[in-house]
Amino acid sequence: MTGLERLTGGSSREVWAFESAGRKLILLTDPPGEQRGSGAEFEASVLRAARAAGVAAPEAVAVVPGGLVLERLEGETVPRRILDGSVDGAKLARQCGEALGRLHTVDPGVIPGLPDEDRLVEYRATLDRLDPDRPVLELAYAWLMERQPVHRRTTVTHGDFRLGNFVVDANGLVGVLDWESAHRGDPLEDLGWIAVRSWRFRGPGVIGGFGDVEDFLGGYRAASGADVSDADFAWAVVLGTWIWAVGCLQQADRHRSGTTRSIDLALVGRRVVEVEYDLLGLLQ
Repeated sequence: MTGLERLTGGSSREVWAFESAGRKLILLTDPPGEQRGSGAEFEASVLRAARAAGVAAPEAVAVVPGGLVLERLEGETVPRRILDGSVDGAKLARQCGEALGRLHTVDPGVIPGLPDEDRLVEYRATLDRLDPDRPVLELAYAWLMERQPVHRRTTVTHGDFRLGNFVVDANGLVGVLDWESAHRGDPLEDLGWIAVRSWRFRGPGVIGGFGDVEDFLGGYRAASGADVSDADFAWAVVLGTWIWAVGCLQQADRHRSGTTRSIDLALVGRRVVEVEYDLLGLLQ
């Protein structure tokens, strides 16, 4: 093994780059005392199923004590560099829709230990535990409950499908990263998450700051064979934004409780007011 180097970025896990037998690899490790998601073996199983369905994702090379070794994909991951105008945003949006559509065709039964999650229910419980006295989040939750689409499908969901977890080059999407949050759930969770304003990184496009909804949903429909109405997508964006607001509180709690001491996590907690502002705009 040569060239071991810790890479910057990411508040959940440590990321190390190295080479072995002439191959460029990545080692993902959890913070001491924490396990992100359901473990390395689970994440490797998710990656194998996703790649078998045609989703652009890194190969899981090995599960090691405390971590997962992946192939290192060549391309850009920093959002501001992806949004500098050098990437065809329409093409990238369609590719992201296609990748998500292929993922949502995977049979959840082929992934051992895939957890069932209803994030609307789970984040409601988290909000009640951390800070239930937030009027904007209560208003948004009531809106979501009143307009919740009739449930149609349960799929394998990525759980964090957004800019920042994509590797991109001049030809578009190279691969999707960070699969530790994968679960069996409502596909609308994934569809709305990529359009949350915080994940647009000040880019003009609704999809990740780089693309339009029409291109994204066109790719999704073509790859999944499923339809998504404008009303369903609008609901999904509110859901994702509300989840991220609660997630900001959750990240701060990790720091304050001493579970993971990190100034980055503490600063994320302060952003909840920005996300509440976004919610008020969406609910008008």
